Amino acid sequence: MSEAYVYVINRKINDNNMTVTKNLHTAPFLAPATKKAELYFIIAPPRHILSDVSVLKDDVHYLLGHKFGDQYSKAHIPLFKYNDRYHREMVRFVESKAAEFKPFNVLLKDFGVFHNGTKRTVYMDIVYKSPIQEIFSKLVKEDAGFLPHITIARNLEVDDFLRCWPYLKGLRYGNQHFLCDRITVLEKRDRQWVHHKDIMFGDY
Repeated sequence: MSEAYVYVINRKINDNNMTVTKNLHTAPFLAPATKKAELYFIIAPPRHILSDVSVLKDDVHYLLGHKFGDQYSKAHIPLFKYNDRYHREMVRFVESKAAEFKPFNVLLKDFGVFHNGTKRTVYMDIVYKSPIQEIFSKLVKEDAGFLPHITIARNLEVDDFLRCWPYLKGLRYGNQHFLCDRITVLEKRDRQWVHHKDIMFGDY
């Protein structure tokens, strides 16, 4: 993004979902869009991973006997969210950075737990996190607390967590991987996230 921009970045982390707000003071010739847009920058896995995560969510639903947080969301690795009038400039900024990235393999193995006060979030773990953490640091900010993951069930009460965790922990999920060669951008429309565009890496 042009050096004419001055950034003020406020961030809020919730289960490592990053929301980025950029107040951009631009040169006179750089006009923002007339309306705000809410964008979500993610790494989207291929169909076989989407299917695996969907089956796991169905298993959790069966074990709990009721709905739970993120039950119907497609599998994804969250990077950050952006909500402002400068969304087109943000996309161009990510495109300029993505041109420097090289494709890499994402290896998935087993599950982990985030502790959110009295609640628990179960996620699918990623073995080699550093390539995704490097992308995050170049797009947002270096943050040792950023943990790449795929959420299975969000903000479970302790009783619900105890119903499903022994099953998930015992699955020993592994030997699944995919090539990451792009950043996927979603846009919120009518309270739903829909595909906006894919930003390919430079060496793809």
